[in-house]
Amino acid sequence: MLSSLLIMLAGIVLSDIKLVRFIKGLRKLAVVLLISFLLQAFVTPGTPVLFLGNYDITREGLILGGSTALRLALLYLCSSLLTMTTSPIKLASGMERLLAPLQYINIPVHQLSLITSTALRFIPTIIEEAELITRAQKCRGAKFNSPKLKDRLLSLVPVLIPLLANSLQRANDLAVAMESRCYMGGPNPSRTAGLCFKNQDRLTIGLVISCFVLLFLLQ
Repeated sequence: MLSSLLIMLAGIVLSDIKLVRFIKGLRKLAVVLLISFLLQAFVTPGTPVLFLGNYDITREGLILGGSTALRLALLYLCSSLLTMTTSPIKLASGMERLLAPLQYINIPVHQLSLITSTALRFIPTIIEEAELITRAQKCRGAKFNSPKLKDRLLSLVPVLIPLLANSLQRANDLAVAMESRCYMGGPNPSRTAGLCFKNQDRLTIGLVISCFVLLFLLQ
């Protein structure tokens, strides 16, 4: 676990991205990390170290909860580092090139890369639209900060419904536009800028494989 954390920190340093951006993203996952930690702390049997009424927190639960929360944080950091340093188009193209051998066993690699690039492309748009709808509902008196859980849940309905409707409409418009341009979705599509496999790519892949092998041997 420590070696994975060191590799992640090295990747952040090499990416030349400020650590504050990753920390801000982790704040959004604070509730998820806390819940996963507490669940493991209370559910895992072992040596009790703290008693809270009818429940007890075990030493093994604290260790397992901490490792689980750290793994979730590392998973988020890895995905964030990938999306921050690679554009969606290059990410989808690279994934398609790497998974190209799977086409021989009838796996639709091109369709999978298209789905990935489309999803990554529209995630910022959906987030921005959700913020706009939320602000509009606040102006209409939506109780997002109500102390009652029921009121907070009900206030999400006027946000989710237009957000879902707009997302479906956007997906339909995209499908119509692709059909109008005679998109067939076949293998080996033409590209405006092709990807070249360079020596630094080979070096990076070799380092990643070496790190995985080293981590596997150390466990």
